[in-house]
Amino acid sequence: MEQFDNWQQYWENFLQHKYGKAEVASEDDLFCQVGRTVFKKPIAKEIFNEMMDKIVADLSFSPDDMLVELCCGNGLFTYELKDLVRQIIAVDFSQNIIDAANKYKSAGNITYRVGDVVAFLSDFKTNWPGIVPTKYLMNDALAYFILPDLEKILVNISSLSPDFIFLIRGVPNDNLKWNYYNTEERKALYLANIAKGDLTNDGLGNWWLPEDIQALCGSLNLNCIIRNQELPISDYRMDVIISR
Repeated sequence: MEQFDNWQQYWENFLQHKYGKAEVASEDDLFCQVGRTVFKKPIAKEIFNEMMDKIVADLSFSPDDMLVELCCGNGLFTYELKDLVRQIIAVDFSQNIIDAANKYKSAGNITYRVGDVVAFLSDFKTNWPGIVPTKYLMNDALAYFILPDLEKILVNISSLSPDFIFLIRGVPNDNLKWNYYNTEERKALYLANIAKGDLTNDGLGNWWLPEDIQALCGSLNLNCIIRNQELPISDYRMDVIISR
């Protein structure tokens, strides 16, 4: 995978550069488009279902919930939640990925938008007057942000929602990174990426320290629960549940 200058460029080109496909043409392609694969094959159905079960349990949905999904990708997970909430507004910065969501994963109560997450939240009251989100989801995407970005996201969410639960799944845990870089070849590749300033890090992105997230939440008077994921999903990522 070649080095890209930013994450938007990376994901806009991901399907073409990694799989040689110009656009999505099948359900399997949807998994490939957003990197939900193992050895270039879609993740097993039972693993996908386990991920969905954990999202549902952690967000404790009710039929009246208004869900905002940040970095929604092509709607693979979004679509599975449509019957559990009143409305979903989902945003991602990649036009072709949102196009795939609208084509393959649309529903009457789902609205997909193209946009930057921080700007989207900043402008939410203007663009969605009268709507107060109760639940927020970011799935395997915090690695594409840094701590000041997360602070802006949390400040915006706090201003939008008097009470909320924000689930951030799949955050690469810096304390567990050697579970991932578990061969000399992988370790050398990681160190080479760091040395040349490759922000995409072969697609994995930024490693996060759990104590940094906890400290930020504490400074904003927010509750924070951090739980490490377990195999078969991952042994190097963590889930973060933030609430008022």
